[in-house]
Amino acid sequence: MEDDVIKIGNMLWRIGEILDFDQQLAWIRDAGFDGVGFHASAGIPGEWCGIEPCACSAGERKRLRKEIGRLAFAEIHAPFRIELRSETLSSDTTALMPILELAQNLGAGIVTVHALVSDSDVNSGLAGWLVPMQTLNAKAIQAETKVALEIVAGFDKVISWGLSNVGVNLDVGHMYLPANRQTLKDAGGIRNLIRHIGSALIHLHLHDVDGNTDHIEIGTGGVEFKEIAAALQDIGYQHNATLEMNPDRVSPEGILRSAENVRRCFREVRTG
Repeated sequence: MEDDVIKIGNMLWRIGEILDFDQQLAWIRDAGFDGVGFHASAGIPGEWCGIEPCACSAGERKRLRKEIGRLAFAEIHAPFRIELRSETLSSDTTALMPILELAQNLGAGIVTVHALVSDSDVNSGLAGWLVPMQTLNAKAIQAETKVALEIVAGFDKVISWGLSNVGVNLDVGHMYLPANRQTLKDAGGIRNLIRHIGSALIHLHLHDVDGNTDHIEIGTGGVEFKEIAAALQDIGYQHNATLEMNPDRVSPEGILRSAENVRRCFREVRTG
């Protein structure tokens, strides 16, 4: 891939009928993706597959590090059961520690975790996030990874922390869902939102959206990818992005078309 286009990975889940983790990884490499994302969870038999940290031996971690190391980057998605929120922040961050260890063992530079952050709660307990996030930042530094909070609100709060290894994973598709459109409108659109997040933006999840249906093929919905490409150029974005395609909605060919559509948007913006 050209040096002037950000590196694109694909989230392993299931690719068409391909369920086996190693076979999915081989497909990613053969398809020319720069990186890979996967879930720190065993998955559901017959539906999707990830890596369960507690079942991944030292030998298997060494093997996977070598295989994953053939790609430019790797992202680990924390299990859905872990969602950082003010009421359970201590236990939630503790639950992330095995994921950070897995990231260090496998050489994964990004750990994504869902979080519920709200700028409006600063006087009702949210200020208590700073110290736990500073601690998490230190743990991430030790693990040689970064923690990307997948959020749809609370961007100002994350920006205010000013942390080197804890930042935002912007799932651009989620911002176009009806539930989040007002937030996007208030920000002045996706380009202004990305510019506002600025250096706190450390990863991206990419997929398209049609109404309430998300994780569909890029180019078949309403997400403004040229605006996203322009915004990333505006802020000098130096990180990566992962496609998140629902295997029940997007064929393997659709994944490839999605990657090419994203790359084309970046090329067109870069060349004017």
